[in-house]
Amino acid sequence: MNTQQLAAELETNPRNIREFKKELITAGYNIKEYKGRYGGYRLDETNLFPVLALTSSQKQALIEAREFMHAQGYENEADLNAAIDKVLNSSSSSLPTQRIYMDAPILSMTTKEKDMMETMQKALEQKHCVLLTYQSRNQDHADTFLMDPYEIIHYHDAYYVLGYSHKRNDYRIYRFSQERMFSCVFQERKFLRDSHFHIEQYIGKNSLIKGEFVRVSVHVDPEIQPQFRELYWGMDMQEKEDVFQFLVEDFFTFYRQLFSFQDQVEILAPENIREEYQAQLKLILRKYIG
Repeated sequence: MNTQQLAAELETNPRNIREFKKELITAGYNIKEYKGRYGGYRLDETNLFPVLALTSSQKQALIEAREFMHAQGYENEADLNAAIDKVLNSSSSSLPTQRIYMDAPILSMTTKEKDMMETMQKALEQKHCVLLTYQSRNQDHADTFLMDPYEIIHYHDAYYVLGYSHKRNDYRIYRFSQERMFSCVFQERKFLRDSHFHIEQYIGKNSLIKGEFVRVSVHVDPEIQPQFRELYWGMDMQEKEDVFQFLVEDFFTFYRQLFSFQDQVEILAPENIREEYQAQLKLILRKYIG
């Protein structure tokens, strides 16, 4: 059948036929095109396959596999993406919301963290609010507030959610961590996603959100500098003699790694981070000195 015949049969504009053809090809169907007076389109029946009944978790696994390979710099990424798109588009149900990976995910999550992220994913896909109980790093208590989830992001061995805080009346990023995020409860209240929202306004190509990172300076004893360099400490690493400077966002991991080097690494600046680490060390000593 040619374009005019297909348009008449489908009761649509002939210009839409080319778009329909593209969608069918993306879904995995082989559409043959014949030129000339008696030309037209023909469906290759030798390459037909049934509609796939993938579960939401199976679709999410395919999407995460694609993003993982992208983060790894896979050589045949274009062909892989085309193949996954064909599988996903041939599925009978809607696609899950895509997560954003700024690097390769290698972390292991606790059961509680996985449960909270699944709740957040469900709310994001269905555009429902969540009631979040969260304690920021600079707070001494947790706050409970409504949030509209917009994106789930993976960054440096951790997952985050970017959403609109009803308390702050602004977009904020929150980490899935049982040390910070205490509960995430799905709400019946729905939200309308802001049509002017663009993810690029809130995260960069290699960082999360402006203002979240703190530049830290440390002195590292020369004999352990090779081991120090093997670990990831933060972005924009600068080294001058025995002093290392870098941008830190995840202070939980920073303090844990710092403690493993005992007295061979010393925080020089900023003073408030030095004092915070000193306070943590004093709490540890009290358990053993009395």
